[in-house]
Amino acid sequence: VNGQRICSDEAGVERVNNNAYFCLSPALHGPIPAGFANTRYLQHLELSNNFLSGNIPPEMGSMSRLKTLDVTDNTFTGSIPSALGMLVDAAVLVHNNDTIRSQNKNDAIAPLSICSNVKGFDLFNHTASCPPERNVLKKLYEEAKGQEWTKSNGWLGEFNNHCDWYGVECKEGQVFNLSLGNNGFSWRNSDAIGDMIGVEVLDLHYN
Repeated sequence: VNGQRICSDEAGVERVNNNAYFCLSPALHGPIPAGFANTRYLQHLELSNNFLSGNIPPEMGSMSRLKTLDVTDNTFTGSIPSALGMLVDAAVLVHNNDTIRSQNKNDAIAPLSICSNVKGFDLFNHTASCPPERNVLKKLYEEAKGQEWTKSNGWLGEFNNHCDWYGVECKEGQVFNLSLGNNGFSWRNSDAIGDMIGVEVLDLHYN
C-alpha cells in the first residue's frame, strides 16, 4: 500500500505478486513452544513485551545453562511451573503477567522451590508471591527432620499457603502460633524459629 509492506498478524513468509516477503508480526502471539528446552546451550532467552499466552512450559526448567529467562509483560495464564526452581543460577523474570495465578485458590503465590532456591527470581521479595515466613518454615522443616514428623500435612507443598500447613496458625498473614507438640520434632541444629519474630505461641511439648 503506497509502496509500504503491510504484514498480516502472523509472522512468516508471505507471497505477493510472486514476490516473497519475510514478515514479523508487531508482537509474538500464542504459547511458548516446549521445544525451546531442547536448545541446550541457550544462556539468555528474552521474550518480554509480547502477547504470549497459555502456560509457561515446565520443560524450561531443564535449561541448565540459562542465565536469563525474561517472560515479563505477556498474557500467560495458569501457574508458574515449579520446575523453574531448578534454574538456581538464573535471573527468572515473570512480572506483569496479571493472569498468572496459583494452583490453589485465586491468589498469586509462586512455587516454593522458586521462592527458596532462585535468588534471581524477580518476585523473590514480593510478599504475596513469596511469603518470607514460608521460606523460614521450609528451613525449619529441613533442619528439624520434618520427614520424620508424625504429622506434616501441607508442609512444603509447592503452592500451599504456609498458613494452612499442619500446626501453623496465622493472623493477618503472619505466623503467630506454631504447635508441633508430640510430633517427633527435632530441635538439633535449627535456629529457624528465631526468624519468625511474630510468633506468640510455640508449642513443642512431648518431642
